Amino acid sequence: MMKRSLIYIVGLFILSFGVVCMIKANIGVAPWDALNVALTDKVGLTVGSWVFIVGGVIILINGIIRMRLPNVTGAIPIVIIGFFVDLLNLKVLTFLKVNGALHQWILFLAGLSILAAGISFYLRAQLPSVPNDELMLAVTERTGWQIYMTKTIGEAAALILAIILKGPVGVGTIIVMLGIGVLIHVFDKLLHKIGFSSPVAQTAVNEEK
Repeated sequence: MMKRSLIYIVGLFILSFGVVCMIKANIGVAPWDALNVALTDKVGLTVGSWVFIVGGVIILINGIIRMRLPNVTGAIPIVIIGFFVDLLNLKVLTFLKVNGALHQWILFLAGLSILAAGISFYLRAQLPSVPNDELMLAVTERTGWQIYMTKTIGEAAALILAIILKGPVGVGTIIVMLGIGVLIHVFDKLLHKIGFSSPVAQTAVNEEK
Protein backbone atom coordinates (compact mmCIF):
# COMPACT_ATOMS: atom_id res chain seq x y z
CA MET A 1 0.00 0.00 0.00
CA MET A 2 2.91 2.34 0.72
CA LYS A 3 4.28 1.76 -2.78
CA ARG A 4 0.87 2.30 -4.37
CA SER A 5 0.37 5.50 -2.38
CA LEU A 6 3.76 6.80 -3.51
CA ILE A 7 2.96 6.02 -7.16
CA TYR A 8 -0.39 7.75 -6.71
CA ILE A 9 1.00 10.96 -5.20
CA VAL A 10 3.89 11.17 -7.66
CA GLY A 11 1.54 10.60 -10.60
CA LEU A 12 -0.85 13.32 -9.43
CA PHE A 13 2.08 15.70 -8.96
CA ILE A 14 3.33 14.97 -12.48
CA LEU A 15 -0.19 15.52 -13.82
CA SER A 16 -0.45 18.87 -11.98
CA PHE A 17 2.98 19.93 -13.23
CA GLY A 18 1.83 19.32 -16.80
CA VAL A 19 -1.32 21.38 -16.22
CA VAL A 20 0.64 24.36 -14.90
CA CYS A 21 3.17 24.16 -17.75
CA MET A 22 0.33 24.46 -20.25
CA ILE A 23 -1.19 27.36 -18.32
CA LYS A 24 2.18 29.15 -18.36
CA ALA A 25 2.61 28.50 -22.11
CA ASN A 26 -0.45 30.69 -22.69
CA ILE A 27 -1.52 29.23 -26.02
CA GLY A 28 -4.51 27.29 -24.74
CA VAL A 29 -4.83 24.87 -21.86
CA ALA A 30 -6.61 21.53 -21.59
CA PRO A 31 -10.41 21.91 -21.90
CA TRP A 32 -11.15 21.03 -18.26
CA ASP A 33 -8.46 23.45 -17.11
CA ALA A 34 -9.80 26.13 -19.46
CA LEU A 35 -13.18 25.64 -17.80
CA ASN A 36 -11.63 25.98 -14.32
CA VAL A 37 -9.72 29.13 -15.31
CA ALA A 38 -12.89 30.59 -16.87
CA LEU A 39 -14.85 29.98 -13.67
CA THR A 40 -12.04 31.61 -11.68
CA ASP A 41 -12.23 34.71 -13.89
CA LYS A 42 -16.03 34.85 -13.88
CA VAL A 43 -16.87 33.88 -10.31
CA GLY A 44 -13.67 34.09 -8.27
CA LEU A 45 -11.83 31.54 -6.10
CA THR A 46 -8.61 29.87 -7.21
CA VAL A 47 -8.14 27.44 -10.09
CA GLY A 48 -7.47 24.73 -7.53
CA SER A 49 -10.81 25.44 -5.84
CA TRP A 50 -12.66 25.00 -9.11
CA VAL A 51 -10.79 21.75 -9.76
CA PHE A 52 -12.49 20.49 -6.60
CA ILE A 53 -15.96 21.95 -7.31
CA VAL A 54 -16.16 20.83 -10.95
CA GLY A 55 -14.77 17.46 -9.94
CA GLY A 56 -17.60 17.06 -7.44
CA VAL A 57 -20.17 17.61 -10.20
CA ILE A 58 -18.45 15.03 -12.41
CA ILE A 59 -18.52 12.51 -9.54
CA LEU A 60 -22.32 12.80 -9.52
CA ILE A 61 -22.45 12.37 -13.33
CA ASN A 62 -20.25 9.28 -13.12
CA GLY A 63 -22.64 7.75 -10.59
CA ILE A 64 -25.55 8.33 -12.97
CA ILE A 65 -23.69 6.77 -15.92
CA ARG A 66 -22.75 3.70 -13.90
CA MET A 67 -26.18 3.59 -12.24
CA ARG A 68 -24.71 3.34 -8.75
CA LEU A 69 -24.01 5.61 -5.81
CA PRO A 70 -21.45 8.34 -6.61
CA ASN A 71 -17.88 7.35 -5.84
CA VAL A 72 -17.14 10.00 -3.22
CA THR A 73 -13.53 8.80 -2.93
CA GLY A 74 -13.02 10.65 -6.21
CA ALA A 75 -12.78 13.76 -4.03
CA ILE A 76 -9.37 12.57 -2.79
CA PRO A 77 -7.40 13.12 -6.03
CA ILE A 78 -9.07 16.44 -6.83
CA VAL A 79 -8.16 17.81 -3.40
CA ILE A 80 -4.56 16.71 -3.99
CA ILE A 81 -4.48 18.09 -7.55
CA GLY A 82 -6.11 21.35 -6.45
CA PHE A 83 -3.38 21.77 -3.83
CA PHE A 84 -0.57 20.90 -6.25
CA VAL A 85 -1.90 23.19 -9.02
CA ASP A 86 -2.18 26.19 -6.69
CA LEU A 87 1.21 25.44 -5.13
CA LEU A 88 2.97 25.16 -8.50
CA ASN A 89 1.05 27.95 -10.24
CA LEU A 90 1.08 30.54 -7.46
CA LYS A 91 4.29 29.70 -5.57
CA VAL A 92 6.83 27.34 -7.12
CA LEU A 93 6.68 28.09 -10.85
CA THR A 94 6.05 31.83 -10.76
CA PHE A 95 9.41 32.30 -12.48
CA LEU A 96 8.30 30.21 -15.47
CA LYS A 97 7.60 32.80 -18.13
CA VAL A 98 8.24 32.25 -21.83
CA ASN A 99 8.33 34.69 -24.70
CA GLY A 100 8.09 33.89 -28.38
CA ALA A 101 5.98 31.33 -30.17
CA LEU A 102 8.70 28.68 -30.32
CA HIS A 103 9.30 28.66 -26.55
CA GLN A 104 5.55 28.72 -25.89
CA TRP A 105 4.98 25.68 -28.09
CA ILE A 106 7.90 23.79 -26.55
CA LEU A 107 6.51 24.41 -23.05
CA PHE A 108 2.98 23.54 -24.15
CA LEU A 109 3.92 20.25 -25.83
CA ALA A 110 6.11 19.33 -22.86
CA GLY A 111 3.19 20.06 -20.54
CA LEU A 112 0.81 17.98 -22.63
CA SER A 113 3.17 15.01 -22.61
CA ILE A 114 3.76 15.39 -18.87
CA LEU A 115 0.00 15.55 -18.26
CA ALA A 116 -0.66 12.36 -20.22
CA ALA A 117 2.25 10.58 -18.52
CA GLY A 118 0.99 11.67 -15.11
CA ILE A 119 -2.50 10.33 -15.79
CA SER A 120 -1.13 7.01 -17.00
CA PHE A 121 1.26 6.75 -14.06
CA TYR A 122 -1.12 7.53 -11.20
CA LEU A 123 -3.67 5.03 -12.53
CA ARG A 124 -1.05 2.33 -11.83
CA ALA A 125 -1.79 2.69 -8.13
CA GLN A 126 -5.43 1.66 -8.75
CA LEU A 127 -6.55 4.13 -6.09
CA PRO A 128 -9.42 6.65 -6.58
CA SER A 129 -9.36 8.15 -10.07
CA VAL A 130 -9.64 11.81 -10.94
CA PRO A 131 -13.36 12.33 -11.72
CA ASN A 132 -12.87 13.28 -15.38
CA ASP A 133 -10.63 10.23 -15.87
CA GLU A 134 -13.26 8.10 -14.16
CA LEU A 135 -15.76 9.63 -16.58
CA MET A 136 -13.61 8.27 -19.42
CA LEU A 137 -13.66 4.80 -17.81
CA ALA A 138 -17.39 4.97 -17.02
CA VAL A 139 -18.35 5.84 -20.59
CA THR A 140 -16.00 3.14 -21.90
CA GLU A 141 -17.63 0.54 -19.65
CA ARG A 142 -21.12 1.66 -20.64
CA THR A 143 -20.56 1.90 -24.41
CA GLY A 144 -17.60 -0.36 -25.19
CA TRP A 145 -16.00 2.48 -27.13
CA GLN A 146 -12.23 2.83 -27.20
CA ILE A 147 -10.42 4.88 -24.57
CA TYR A 148 -9.31 7.65 -26.90
CA MET A 149 -12.90 8.14 -28.11
CA THR A 150 -14.46 8.47 -24.65
CA LYS A 151 -11.66 10.76 -23.44
CA THR A 152 -12.12 12.99 -26.51
CA ILE A 153 -15.88 13.20 -25.92
CA GLY A 154 -15.34 14.31 -22.32
CA GLU A 155 -12.77 16.88 -23.38
CA ALA A 156 -15.13 18.20 -26.08
CA ALA A 157 -17.90 18.73 -23.51
CA ALA A 158 -15.52 20.70 -21.29
CA LEU A 159 -14.33 22.70 -24.31
CA ILE A 160 -17.88 23.77 -25.16
CA LEU A 161 -18.46 24.98 -21.59
CA ALA A 162 -15.10 26.81 -21.56
CA ILE A 163 -15.98 28.60 -24.83
CA ILE A 164 -19.37 29.64 -23.45
CA LEU A 165 -17.68 31.08 -20.35
CA LYS A 166 -14.92 32.71 -22.45
CA GLY A 167 -12.08 30.71 -20.93
CA PRO A 168 -8.47 30.64 -22.20
CA VAL A 169 -9.28 28.54 -25.24
CA GLY A 170 -6.69 28.53 -28.02
CA VAL A 171 -5.14 26.33 -30.65
CA GLY A 172 -3.49 24.39 -27.83
CA THR A 173 -6.89 23.57 -26.33
CA ILE A 174 -8.02 21.93 -29.56
CA ILE A 175 -4.78 19.95 -29.71
CA VAL A 176 -5.33 18.71 -26.17
CA MET A 177 -8.92 17.73 -26.93
CA LEU A 178 -7.89 15.70 -29.97
CA GLY A 179 -4.59 14.36 -28.66
CA ILE A 180 -4.81 13.70 -24.93
CA GLY A 181 -6.80 10.48 -25.31
CA VAL A 182 -4.34 9.11 -27.84
CA LEU A 183 -1.34 10.05 -25.67
CA ILE A 184 -2.87 8.39 -22.60
CA HIS A 185 -3.51 5.29 -24.70
CA VAL A 186 0.13 5.27 -25.86
CA PHE A 187 1.57 5.77 -22.37
CA ASP A 188 -0.76 3.12 -20.94
CA LYS A 189 0.31 0.55 -23.51
CA LEU A 190 3.97 1.42 -22.93
CA LEU A 191 3.72 1.09 -19.14
CA HIS A 192 1.66 -2.09 -19.51
CA LYS A 193 4.41 -3.63 -21.63
CA ILE A 194 7.02 -3.01 -18.94
CA GLY A 195 4.86 -4.63 -16.26
CA PHE A 196 2.66 -1.83 -14.85
CA SER A 197 -0.99 -2.78 -15.18
CA SER A 198 -3.96 -0.44 -14.79
CA PRO A 199 -7.70 -0.40 -15.52
CA VAL A 200 -7.12 1.71 -18.64
CA ALA A 201 -4.31 -0.47 -19.92
CA GLN A 202 -6.32 -3.63 -19.38
CA THR A 203 -9.28 -2.13 -21.24
CA ALA A 204 -6.99 -1.20 -24.13
CA VAL A 205 -5.61 -4.71 -24.26
CA ASN A 206 -9.10 -6.22 -24.25
CA GLU A 207 -10.20 -3.91 -27.06
CA GLU A 208 -7.40 -5.13 -29.30
CA LYS A 209 -8.14 -8.84 -28.79
